[in-house]
Amino acid sequence: MRHKTISLRVRLFWAFTLVTLVAVMLPVYFFHDALYQDRIEAAEKEALTQASVARSMLESDLSQEQAENLFTAAAKLSFRMTLMEHGGTVIHDSHISGSELSTLDNHRDRPEIEAARATGSGVSLRFSNTLGFEAVYAAVALKNGAILRVAMPLADIRTSLEHQYPTLIAVAVGVMLFCLFFSAFITGKVRKHMGDLAEIVACISRDTGKRRRRLRDVRWREMLPLANAVNRMADTIEAHVDEITDKQEQLQTILNSMNEGILVLGAGGEIRHWNRALSKMFPHIAQTKGKPVIECIPLPSLQSRVDALLAGVDAPPADNGEHGRLAEEAIHFEMPAGRFLVASVSRPSTRNDSLGAVIVIHDATEMMRLECVRRDFVSNVSHELRTPLTAIAGYSETLAASDDLDERYKSFAAIIHKHAVSLAGIISDLLALSRIENTQESIPLTAMYVDPVVHDAAAGIRGQADAKNIDIRIDLAPMPVLANTSLLAKVFRNLLENACRYSPQSGVVQICSRHEGDRILFCVSDNGPGIPAKALPRIFERFYQVKKERNSGTAGIGLAICKHIIERHNGRIWAQSPYGEAATAMLFTLQAATPEK
Repeated sequence: MRHKTISLRVRLFWAFTLVTLVAVMLPVYFFHDALYQDRIEAAEKEALTQASVARSMLESDLSQEQAENLFTAAAKLSFRMTLMEHGGTVIHDSHISGSELSTLDNHRDRPEIEAARATGSGVSLRFSNTLGFEAVYAAVALKNGAILRVAMPLADIRTSLEHQYPTLIAVAVGVMLFCLFFSAFITGKVRKHMGDLAEIVACISRDTGKRRRRLRDVRWREMLPLANAVNRMADTIEAHVDEITDKQEQLQTILNSMNEGILVLGAGGEIRHWNRALSKMFPHIAQTKGKPVIECIPLPSLQSRVDALLAGVDAPPADNGEHGRLAEEAIHFEMPAGRFLVASVSRPSTRNDSLGAVIVIHDATEMMRLECVRRDFVSNVSHELRTPLTAIAGYSETLAASDDLDERYKSFAAIIHKHAVSLAGIISDLLALSRIENTQESIPLTAMYVDPVVHDAAAGIRGQADAKNIDIRIDLAPMPVLANTSLLAKVFRNLLENACRYSPQSGVVQICSRHEGDRILFCVSDNGPGIPAKALPRIFERFYQVKKERNSGTAGIGLAICKHIIERHNGRIWAQSPYGEAATAMLFTLQAATPEK
């Protein structure tokens, strides 16, 4: 729940009001109390003076009549005069006469009487039960031992003070009004100055054109630390804003200069930002800002990849046992007008609440066109070369077998025949690779056992193996797979030829298999020189050959053919070196099939 805030001006105003009330009421209170005490002291002195004057007159041998006139005059002057014996018995009173005197109490225990007997005079302030009001009593001792007491009422004093109350209240109200007016004036100044400071701070925080303003005109010394802190903060903010703006401009320039399309997604997978190249690929992307990817790129597989990546789902384990990432697998898709695009999805390596993923889209149209041109060129050239090479091989073989030629010329014909046959093999491999790469042509797959195919492939290279005394060991589990028999035979034939080619004299080539989930893993290993780690990622590229260590003069097409055949079987092939006790192993997977009953 949000609490109601009170402005500084109101707080200062009420603080001044409280201080003013205290500052005015305390002096009034103490002044009233001091004035009252002064009046009491004056009344006590006056009563004592009256008593002393009356004593002097009584001790001057007044007649009975004069004494009575004295008491009568006291009654007319609104104060009471009482004459009593030394023991406290009243013998004369200005307000009571005759037989009523006998009804009065003995006054010997009165404070002023006791003080007069002891010191000659005494004063006290108390309420009189006889008179019915509060009075000041002053008593003096006469020469004959009698006590004369004068009582003056305090009502006149209170009345006099009450007449002064309006003046005191008027002065207090005037002082309060002046202080409140002055406090309102001061708080107004404070509010105006604070408002000016707030306006400058607001300009610094939100207005780009005025963010260089600073707090210069500070009227109060107490505000200088705040102003300096705000100025330092403004300098820091300006530096950060300039740095961020510069980085954003640099990043935007880099992104716009890229040929690849960049799509930045938020934490929820919504479209947040893109570069110029992507807007050219998808002109309507501006209308899909804040929406899912599929609104801009109608590709369900890409949307599924983004959802899985944002959910933190890893790619399934690779066939080599290593866990892959979904982002590492590119998505190929074809757009209208014959455009081919390749999309890669990735997310930040560190957690970022505002950035979900980044999609990089390459326009592979030209690359696909060149790939088609390459395949057509290789296919056409291979077809065109096959006929003359066949003729060269046939004629050279005929010349080599002729008895009419000199032995030296026969050796030349044999060399020509050998290289023609080798070149014909390369052309056959190129044609086979071209046919396999033709994804429009479907490959029929059937459930089959691999043992016969492997044994046939081993028998086909027996001569090569026997020439080096290589031991071929086959250890296959009886598990059927979905495969094409002729293509799978070509894979095993190429892998066994490679293994025998690079195995040392009296080496061992082993073929084994094992079940992994819904797939069968096959391994063809040898104990040759191995493959350098830097060459492993490229070993299945067409025409790629490892220099020095495994150079055999071959064209480097066999492993490329194996790769494309396995991929057409929806499998995966890779190389590991070393692999257990073996120096090199070629591994691939095939889909397991249900055994026929």
